Amino acid sequence: MATRITELPNELSDCLDAVGSLGIARIIRQVDQQLFTGWRQHPCLYDSEISSPTVTLLKIKQGLQILSKEAEELLLENIIKGDKHTFVFSGCGTSGRIAWLCARSYNRLLSIHHPELQHCFKYCISGGDESLVISNELPEDDPRQGEEDLKARCRGCDRVMYFGITCGLSAPYVAGQINYAMHEGSYTTSLIGFNPIELARDAPIEEWNLTCRDVFKKLESLALHSSHENQRHFILNPIIGPEALTGSSRMKGGNATKIILDAIFLPAIKAIISKVATRPTDLHLSTPIEVIAVFERVFRQTHYSTTALSHVADMAGKILAREDSKLCYIGLDTSGLIGLKHSTVYYSDASEMVDTYGCREDQVRTFMAGGWATCENIEGDMSHKNAINFQISLHSFITTSSDSDDFESEDGVIQAVIKGLVSSKVQLAAVHVSATSQPPIHFSKLNERKYIPCQLVCDVLDISNENFFAFFALKLALNVVTTGANVLRGAVYSNKMINLTVSNNKLFTRSATIVAELAQCSIQNAEDAILKATYGVDTLSENLRVIPLSQHIKAATPQPCIVPKAVLIARGCSVERTKQLLMEGTPLRSLIVEAASLS
Repeated sequence: MATRITELPNELSDCLDAVGSLGIARIIRQVDQQLFTGWRQHPCLYDSEISSPTVTLLKIKQGLQILSKEAEELLLENIIKGDKHTFVFSGCGTSGRIAWLCARSYNRLLSIHHPELQHCFKYCISGGDESLVISNELPEDDPRQGEEDLKARCRGCDRVMYFGITCGLSAPYVAGQINYAMHEGSYTTSLIGFNPIELARDAPIEEWNLTCRDVFKKLESLALHSSHENQRHFILNPIIGPEALTGSSRMKGGNATKIILDAIFLPAIKAIISKVATRPTDLHLSTPIEVIAVFERVFRQTHYSTTALSHVADMAGKILAREDSKLCYIGLDTSGLIGLKHSTVYYSDASEMVDTYGCREDQVRTFMAGGWATCENIEGDMSHKNAINFQISLHSFITTSSDSDDFESEDGVIQAVIKGLVSSKVQLAAVHVSATSQPPIHFSKLNERKYIPCQLVCDVLDISNENFFAFFALKLALNVVTTGANVLRGAVYSNKMINLTVSNNKLFTRSATIVAELAQCSIQNAEDAILKATYGVDTLSENLRVIPLSQHIKAATPQPCIVPKAVLIARGCSVERTKQLLMEGTPLRSLIVEAASLS
């Protein structure tokens, strides 16, 4: 079976590790542009159809319009008749976080005009709300839990519009939900992903009699054989091309997901506000294509700051190269402070750094104004959990940095954060999204010391003070910073992750593909090398070979450097020799170069 497009290396970024910080930022800009231009001969978000070898035409533009109109009708019935229709977005990892973000944004926007309306937008994320802040990959492989989570969200509802998000069409958690929803008469079922359906993952799923491809092909069949008047099944899979960093769908895939959902729901919400308005609105986007056009404009305006973003990435990369470094993002509304020093770094994209780049769990932290109260998540305040990554309030940052905890308001905490950073010896960078080049008032204090400014000026940022487009701009920017920093610290070879954590079925398969390519061996030999690296043996016993894959993954998840070890082992190194190289502090990229030189 052909490699899924989302797992291919992007030809634009094959020299990602050899061009420096500015080159990295420019390459990511070029790859991101494929969101709007499409990849190779494939149609893009603007085009009328999505083509496929097995499907002549699958009309995405028409699908967006139909879904937007249905959303409008159900929202009106909720407002006028008091019906209990609900809208559920679901995914794993970044897809689940985008699901949460969109549900929260639409609920907030609706509540401004109809505060009496209960929150009708909901989300599911594999692993629960813990996965909003930590990498929690294994629950992605459980289709039955996905089904149970969806049923729990929809209890007592009249009609459901469900959107399952799996960028690579590879998540069993979402497949379980699709398999349930597409057979329920009260559901409209939509799949969002970025591969042709025939390339959906077809690997066996433990203790389940279907594969992702089985489920998604059935949904495709239902979509193609439904009449326009009775259309309840949709596949939204524009081919946006491979990621700048191979397989890292948190980047382009996450961006495309937000664009698609906003293209459906912003026109729907605009329409109902126009019909039953309680106050004026600044929401003027009437069609999905108008929404996509605004996102493209914000994309271009954000990347006007490519040079400034490269400076921040360069700073972050130098700090992350230190063994004792930590990385923390401090969010102040739509702006962010990035500070870097010998043992502390402040910035974002925290939750994916462990599995994508093999960072320590305590190496990347996130803090934000309002803490968990701002998240409005299902499980509420999770700061009582033991892991430090659940301490996300600015107050937590201050109390871990000083002895003071006497603050009367959130504004007081923000001022304390600014004051502490200004008076410290850390290097600072400030990333700010605004409609003008004028920085926020609290940033003026930074002028008292040296820092790297990064101003993102976009003429469209929010709707009724909900930062739909500002969030998109900031995500684009932070993708450049985090990816650039980790490339520069040596965690990427060419455009491939070489220190990802083997923490679920998808990442095991991806790791084997990377090992096979770099070691120039078969997939079977690559998988054997991963198991040898996992168990620290030069020969695999029959007892090890018959263990279920899920058990191998549990054994591999807590271990660092599995992929570099496996590449060396596949090229003939003993397990003991690979351990010696790692103990000597040899950079991971250098290990891969050494592996390539072995005969």
